Amino acid sequence: MSVVQMMERYCKVLEAHVDLFLKSVRYALGSVIMFGMAPEYFGLWLVWRGVSLMLPGWMFQWGDDKLYSLYQRLVLFFFETCTRLEVVLYGDAYDVLKKRESVLYLGNHQSTVDWIVADMVSLRCGSLGHLRYVMKDTLQLIPLYGFYFYVHGCIYVKRGKFSQQKMIASLDYLKNPKIPTWLVVFPEGTRYYPGHPKVIEKSEKYARDNNIQVLKHHLVPKTRGTWLVTKILHAIDAIYDVSAFYEGSVNEEGIRGNAPQLIGMLMGKCKKIHIHIRRIPMSEVPKDEEELKVWLHNLYIKKDELAENFFTKDKEARASVQTRLGGRPHSLGLWSTLSSFLVFTAITVPVLCTKIGRQLYLQLLVYGTLGGYGWLALRSVC
Repeated sequence: MSVVQMMERYCKVLEAHVDLFLKSVRYALGSVIMFGMAPEYFGLWLVWRGVSLMLPGWMFQWGDDKLYSLYQRLVLFFFETCTRLEVVLYGDAYDVLKKRESVLYLGNHQSTVDWIVADMVSLRCGSLGHLRYVMKDTLQLIPLYGFYFYVHGCIYVKRGKFSQQKMIASLDYLKNPKIPTWLVVFPEGTRYYPGHPKVIEKSEKYARDNNIQVLKHHLVPKTRGTWLVTKILHAIDAIYDVSAFYEGSVNEEGIRGNAPQLIGMLMGKCKKIHIHIRRIPMSEVPKDEEELKVWLHNLYIKKDELAENFFTKDKEARASVQTRLGGRPHSLGLWSTLSSFLVFTAITVPVLCTKIGRQLYLQLLVYGTLGGYGWLALRSVC
């Protein structure tokens, strides 16, 4: 091996190590800031909650949505701006970007990043603050945020012990037409995760036992939560059927693997995400629960057919999917996320650099967390 070849090899190894180091720093810094910001964010929310006590509920929600949007822009600063993630939009995406409406967002579920995909879509539609999720009950345990998500309008449900009455009670708050809402539901309930084949096998068995089409790339969707939303939230204008596909989920042999999760995304392991949106007017959605069950499964059959374009073993077909399906990249302006990072940095510096700030931080973290746990337990929200 010549000296030149040795130097080239050394440079490549050094470049790889530097790249890994920078990605690790981004992951560590992003995680510390996003989770460490919780007490400051909770403090801001408490101030607004106190100021708005004498105001109508919808005005409190307006301010709360602004705060939520500010924080979620910080999340996207790390997950999209810093990672230089390319977002490609398909279907009705560019039409819905022009609309300002309340929607039921039905997404496919394969990663812990799927909720951030909803951030990406809603920010581009000018509705980031209006996002609310139907979430599994264990997320109540997240310090501070577990409580905050509920008061923001998110709905907790217990897997296997779904309480229809408690979900109806939660939805009642969102019936106010002055509270715009993007309610995010993942009807599959559980992530489609090739690394956990038993979940997929259970779904396929259910489909066969009930004489419905077996899905290749999704789990059989559950209906009750979606039906309750369509029944109660009359202010919903449309359903956004959203399918996200993470590039790099298929290996060289054409075998589908696990989609990247939160750590992998922050480490930059996914360079491009494909997001297909289909807008369905509420007038086309069945009102009867049994009819909706059939309709929703047919919707997932169509999602399955779409997914085959991205998970096919044909390497050339995967490479040409953007051209074939008419996908167009859509980038965020730097200021749309950087501004949030700068705002929270300006708040954090005096908090961490002063004795009274650090004391307040710890008190908000400890007492806010315990108070939130107690409030959720007393309310028995799910």
